[in-house]
Amino acid sequence: MTATTDGIVAYLHVLHTHRELIAETYHRNSITLTDENQRAIRQLQQQRILSPYLQDEFRLAPSLTRHLDEVFQRQRNYAISSNFEEQFNRLLHLADEYQKASHENRSDDRDNYEADFDTGVFELGESIASGLLLLRTLTDNRFAHVGTLAEKQRQNAYYIKQAEKLGDALLSLQVTGVVELLNGSSLLAPLLRVYQHQLLAPLDEWRASLLDITATLRNYLYRLRQIEPEAKRLRNFAHFLKRNPDYQPPEVEDLPQQLPVWAQRFTGITIHTHPDLSRNTIREELADIARTIPATAVKITRERAAGQLIAGSDAKTVITLQPKPIQLAFQRYLHAARESLQPLSALHWLHQQTSTELPAAEAWVMYVLHAAQVLFTNDANLANTLVMQRVEAPLAHRYSGNIVVMDIQLWKKT
Repeated sequence: MTATTDGIVAYLHVLHTHRELIAETYHRNSITLTDENQRAIRQLQQQRILSPYLQDEFRLAPSLTRHLDEVFQRQRNYAISSNFEEQFNRLLHLADEYQKASHENRSDDRDNYEADFDTGVFELGESIASGLLLLRTLTDNRFAHVGTLAEKQRQNAYYIKQAEKLGDALLSLQVTGVVELLNGSSLLAPLLRVYQHQLLAPLDEWRASLLDITATLRNYLYRLRQIEPEAKRLRNFAHFLKRNPDYQPPEVEDLPQQLPVWAQRFTGITIHTHPDLSRNTIREELADIARTIPATAVKITRERAAGQLIAGSDAKTVITLQPKPIQLAFQRYLHAARESLQPLSALHWLHQQTSTELPAAEAWVMYVLHAAQVLFTNDANLANTLVMQRVEAPLAHRYSGNIVVMDIQLWKKT
């Protein structure tokens, strides 16, 4: 067998070894990481059979799930391809059907639509992440799978268009009708939480990755255009050598003393030299050069000794720091958010206050954003009891990378 078939056999062996775990994951839609299955899950994740879903929870890769659906004729509502526009339409239909089933008190249908919506959101997020990973891999290896300049140019132009499609998909995550529908009804709160966790939470990371990939692809496009004239000259010279295999360059004495016009305009080829360390004859010379290099000054960092109280000073003096008005206002806003079941706007709360010591709206939003992020990072209990959402302005340009935060909303997690 060849190396290619050996890899396929090894992959199928992994599927066969963990067949019971894969079947359980497919039947239950997910699998939880435990001490018993930790090694198996990590191996399946390395083979891209399982993908992270929630904390310590994994799901089958969407491609494998679709294959098993076709084999066992498992029906899913509004099942479609990986086209982003169709995936958004499917989520819109599922959310609408979920809402209708809730109004009509059809609990079984509602649960089915919720499960399919959860799966659809997961597949959409996995498609975006996989697309970004593919583009990242191609840009990092500079399209190494093709050998000619023309192929690299076509590949570069094609993947720039793919990056633009991914940019449109990321933009649609916040401006599509799905978000408006989910925010418009309290019955859709379970679907909204899934949508926020799976798609809106990693949105900033996806945007940054796409901006970096797009900048790299456009840089490649510029460099390929610079390389094209030099590649053309080298290709012509290679064709000349093929037609004239006995060609020998002329001796220097036989060349004309007056250089042609093209040679006067040619900038020449920059030559970089480096020593060949494998030659024993130059080691002594290199050693002599190394002796002339001044030694690096070694700096020893000494720790400063702890200070002592001055004799006669009052060691019991205690200075009490008074909190600033904005800190007190944030604590009151945080207390109100803990008791609110609906999103509580920071700006709306500020406008309801009568104190004259409160800051301006822009400074208030900036402080609330920073303070809430610090608290959510350092206080796990707060992160489990409160939900934070940023209200962002529409993007002025899809590739600008600027995110304008208009307001902050906090409310009690149910």
